[in-house]
Amino acid sequence: MNFKKIFFSIIIFTIFSSLTFFFIDKFTNLKVEANKEYQNKIEEKKITKTIKEYLTKKGFDLSLKQEDLLNIYWVERVKDGGLILLFRHSEREKWNNSVEAFDTIELKNNLDARTKSWQSATCLTKKGVEESKLIGEAFKHAKIKIGLVASSPSCRAKETALYAFNKIDYFFNGLLHYSAFHPSDRKKIGIQLKKAILNLNEEKSSNIILSAHNKVISYYNLIDKMEVEEGLQESGFYIIEKKQEKLIARYKFSKIKNFITLLYRHDFKITKP
Repeated sequence: MNFKKIFFSIIIFTIFSSLTFFFIDKFTNLKVEANKEYQNKIEEKKITKTIKEYLTKKGFDLSLKQEDLLNIYWVERVKDGGLILLFRHSEREKWNNSVEAFDTIELKNNLDARTKSWQSATCLTKKGVEESKLIGEAFKHAKIKIGLVASSPSCRAKETALYAFNKIDYFFNGLLHYSAFHPSDRKKIGIQLKKAILNLNEEKSSNIILSAHNKVISYYNLIDKMEVEEGLQESGFYIIEKKQEKLIARYKFSKIKNFITLLYRHDFKITKP
């Protein structure tokens, strides 16, 4: 046996192993520090002076949890108006193996899916209808002003808009999720969608409603700045602000219940049956 070779092999292996563990440890620490820095930035945003001053003027208790304060802030901002609310439609049945195909056929032939045998593929469920009505009832209760309403031509988006807001002013085919379009068409549709949204003008006290789908926010070049993670539950919505011809996704209520429950205030009561 060549003991020198074995000895040097052990030495090289030991050095290599040590360096590997060293770099893994360094990388892990850098990743942890980056995550801490990211979390700190989120916290800084949550407790900005502007938000504190705004909530103080509205009479809210600033000792609440930061997440609650941020939710309350954006609920109040929606009440003030001047925002774009991009909704994901309410509940549909999960025909996930074929829904994009039915969406494409519905759009191409300008069909009323409610009259078709496959209506469950693209229209709302009974639960979805009731959730849409709930949105409308809550917005009325809070006296939230609604201006223009634009909808995807898909049955579930149309029904969400009609049951919640009782009207549709425009149909934008670009508000249909991009996965229903040919890949060669998605970029140009995204560009045109942005132009159409920027051209929607409304008084400052009213909000513009976009009744759409989950993947619309990811269209090419649509959103100039995302300040929230992508992804909504059905009936959830993004809050988008138009600033100098740019669209900024400021916040989102992924679940509609998180928004609606903050529109109501209650006192403790004892009542007899």
